[in-house]
Order: sequence, then structure tokens, then C-alpha cells
Amino acid sequence: MSHIHEALKKAQKERDVRHYKYHGIASAAGYRDKSFRSKAAWLATFILILVAFTSYLWLIPKTAQTPGFEGTRSEAALSQTSSESEPAINAAQMYEQARLLQKKGHLREAKYLYEKALKLDPDHVDALNNLGVINISLTDYASAQHNFEKAIGLRPDYVDAYYNLACLHALKGEVSQSLAHLKKAILLDQSVRSWARTDADLENLRGTKEFKELMGLHDSTRISQPCPSQ
Repeated sequence: MSHIHEALKKAQKERDVRHYKYHGIASAAGYRDKSFRSKAAWLATFILILVAFTSYLWLIPKTAQTPGFEGTRSEAALSQTSSESEPAINAAQMYEQARLLQKKGHLREAKYLYEKALKLDPDHVDALNNLGVINISLTDYASAQHNFEKAIGLRPDYVDAYYNLACLHALKGEVSQSLAHLKKAILLDQSVRSWARTDADLENLRGTKEFKELMGLHDSTRISQPCPSQ
């Protein structure tokens, strides 16, 4: 009996061991299966959230994605308008600086700024006229004539440019051309006579009958007076 009892106990132990091992494997497998299902659930939730967010970004209007979009367009348009008007503003500023330098006798510095102003605004008639006056002072008569004539082409009633052309032609000894431009200037503005009576640049005209008739004088003084500039 003892031997049989021992054999039975041994068989029972073997069954218990097999049951324990199987139970352990099943438990571990169950844990792994539960963990996998949990991870899969989280992954599915994440994918759903990502898809929903992507769809939202795709469907909402562009202006909603970029707050201030319309304002940015307005600023760009304003910047473009400002850029278009900026050359005229800069030309005006350079012209004023050049004019002050010219009055102080800094002719070459003034000439440089007039030329820069004209690069920005080629139709700036006052800059053309004043640059022509400086050209006369620097004996650059060809440039002076070009600038005066261009100013007159842009503004046909520009008295100063006509008068300065009269001075230029007088200095070159071209009496008839000088008288023609002087007459035109007087027709546009009678006060030109007061300039011409004392302007040394018109010295070559003083002995002519035509000049005396234009001035209404038989004698003239010889006080120097610069050509008019703005």
C-alpha cells in the first residue's frame, strides 16, 4: 500500500505541476492579449483624432487658418502704393536740399542732388531749370540748353526757363536767339523786364535796338544779377 500510495502521490504532483504551468502560460497569454487590445484601442483613437484634425484643417477657410490675412493683403497694397509715390517724395526732398545748397553757393553739391532728383523724377521742371543755371555757372552750355529746353517742353509757360535760355544765348553771343527767348519770357510775365535791366548775363544785348525796345529804355545799368532759379 505504501508503494501504491507513493505512486499515487507522485502522479498527483505531476498533474498539479502540469496544471500550474498551463495556468501560468494561459495567464501570461491573457495579459499579453489584453495589453495588445489596449494598445490597438489607443492607436485607433489616435488615428481617428489625427484624421479628424486633418479634415478640419482642410475644410476650414484659408482666412480662418491665417488670422489677419486680409490685413496682410491691405498692408502689401499700401506698401506698393507707398513705393510708387516714394520716388516723387524723394525727388522733392533732394530738390529742396539742392536748392538750399545752391543758394549758399555750393554748386557742385547742389548739382549732384539735382541730378539724383531727376533720376527719380525726370519731369521735375524746377530741378531741370536750376540744374541749367548751375550748368551756366560751370560753363557747360550744352547741358544748360538741354535742361532749359526740356523744362519748357514739359511746361510751355515756364517763364524762368525762357529767361534763362535768353541769358545762355546772350553769353554765347547768339543775340537773335537770346532776344527771341527774352521776348517770350516778357510776354508771359511783364516783371521779367526788371530782371533783364540789371542782368550782366544779357550784356551782349544792351546795344541792340530790339533790347532797348523790349526794356522801354535807352540806357541800362550793369548791375550783376544771377539767372532766376526756384
